[in-house]
Amino acid sequence: MTETDKHRQARKRRKARKKAREFSQSLSVRFLAALFSLLSWPLAWLPLSIGLAFGGLVGRLAFTLLSARRKVAVDNIEMVREGGCLDPAIDPVKTARASFINMGRSGWEAIRFYHRGLEPFLPYCSAESGAEYLAEALKEAEDNGRGLMLVTGHIGNWEVMCHYLPWFFNCKLSIVGRSLGSPLANLLVSRMRTDLGNDFIYKKGGAKQMLKVLRHGGVLGTLIDQAAMVNNEGIAAPFLGREAMTNAGPLRLAQRTGVRVIMTLFRREGAHHLMTVLPPLELHDKSEDPEKALREDIVKLNEDLGEYICRYPEQWLWGHKRWKLPRDKHNRRPSA
Repeated sequence: MTETDKHRQARKRRKARKKAREFSQSLSVRFLAALFSLLSWPLAWLPLSIGLAFGGLVGRLAFTLLSARRKVAVDNIEMVREGGCLDPAIDPVKTARASFINMGRSGWEAIRFYHRGLEPFLPYCSAESGAEYLAEALKEAEDNGRGLMLVTGHIGNWEVMCHYLPWFFNCKLSIVGRSLGSPLANLLVSRMRTDLGNDFIYKKGGAKQMLKVLRHGGVLGTLIDQAAMVNNEGIAAPFLGREAMTNAGPLRLAQRTGVRVIMTLFRREGAHHLMTVLPPLELHDKSEDPEKALREDIVKLNEDLGEYICRYPEQWLWGHKRWKLPRDKHNRRPSA
């Protein structure tokens, strides 16, 4: 046997072992997903008041046990309050605890949706204001054969409301999101987000697919309040009084395709979920300086989202490092 044949057989064995590992992992993930479905099924049928109380309890436990996340949340709230963007009377610890409680309730609602769909939520969901802006933009997009870009943040229960929105407006939504780093979590979340006919696009490597959706008249929805630190996808812009790396990808796509950009925001009020739609973003002229125009558009989106967060601070996800900056920058207040 020649050396070439030996190398060829070694490559075949490596490929076979890789396929075997992938098959084994796939079986394990599917088994765990089935186990999760079985164990979580009774929770989905709890009465509403009991389910929300259960979710709130889980949120309180998370606040107590997840000390690192708790510290990040409290520090973020203190920083924003000291910068003058939050009411000085706000207690950072109480606000952070309320944020964790909201996440716990949203987690229970996600389980409820996973098993029962949107129907149980419909009596408790409504458009609070601005629905006419999105209705007009959807009609315009249909007439012009161009898509529409929807942006939002981690506030209220965005997972459930991203299904209510297309139901309310009778449209299909392509949701853009990051990988959660766990095959099991990715499978469960992907199943939930694609229920009712929505599509899910992974942010990493999904630019061509997003562009295709917009060019074929589709509606793209994405979160814009995560720190964008890789592949030059982020631009430093003011957010709640501090410079933060903000995902510029959605606006770059909007510049390229000429589609409308609309911010939709969600909040909870007891058992109810309310949706606010803001007027379409007036994109700055990019003919002279595209990057300057892009940053100005990002600043406007951050301002709109920040104002909403300041009104309902207990419903935003404070427990992540939103204000991370690259090493060649320092976290500072934006200059006037």
